[in-house]
Amino acid sequence: MLMEHLAALRRFSGLCERRCAACLTVFEPEAGKGDALSQSLCPGCRARIVRREAGFCPYCGEPFALSDAPCVPCGKCLRVLPPWREFLFFGVYEGLLRELILRGKFGASLASLRFLGELLADVCSAYYAAATLPDAVIPMPLHVRRLRERGYNQCRELVRPLSARLGVPVRDDMLLRAEETAMQATLDRERRLSMGRPFVAGAVRGMRVLLVDDVCTTGTTLTRAAECLLQAGALYVDVAVVARSSSHTPPETLSRA
Repeated sequence: MLMEHLAALRRFSGLCERRCAACLTVFEPEAGKGDALSQSLCPGCRARIVRREAGFCPYCGEPFALSDAPCVPCGKCLRVLPPWREFLFFGVYEGLLRELILRGKFGASLASLRFLGELLADVCSAYYAAATLPDAVIPMPLHVRRLRERGYNQCRELVRPLSARLGVPVRDDMLLRAEETAMQATLDRERRLSMGRPFVAGAVRGMRVLLVDDVCTTGTTLTRAAECLLQAGALYVDVAVVARSSSHTPPETLSRA
């Protein structure tokens, strides 16, 4: 009886109040569900973020025009497979998912990054429930100058919930930016694809690595980073991103990716 009265008091006082991670509306989480969407978003915002479960290339995540199409290799991956072993992502870079990524990346919204990290943790924990866990989670690094300007690495914040859920340490000393490159949003597709090798890997020999980024556009940056880790002796590299851009998305939607 006492516990019931205490629970009622907490509800009345607002101590148990749950606010939507997107719109800050007070809402009741879905009972019996523990995933990030059910626990962190109100019903209205929940309907605006959709997990992509079909209609994409299983090797690079490139989304197809039809979201219910079979998962088959895209033309690019039929010619050359990417260097990573597994590609994991939550959804397509559009709508509210895109908005929350931009809030976290350029608006210093740690709440948005924490929620997005929980989304990614849901995806990765489901996959690694039936696969060998990685030895290290590596966030995509920023060049030191970019880090000073922004004040934080959004990928480092993203991996906190993921690391905690998997019980795998974050190692941001295992991949460093060797040279500063222009922001991806300022580069056209041709210049992105002609990027050099701007990374230096640490002591990763014999390690299983999970490389994490917020958004994958052409996949060039992830490819260069994965190749660098493999050349340094990593056993294999898995990749996980919150969102994958689509060639079917209007160009203006990809700005500031």
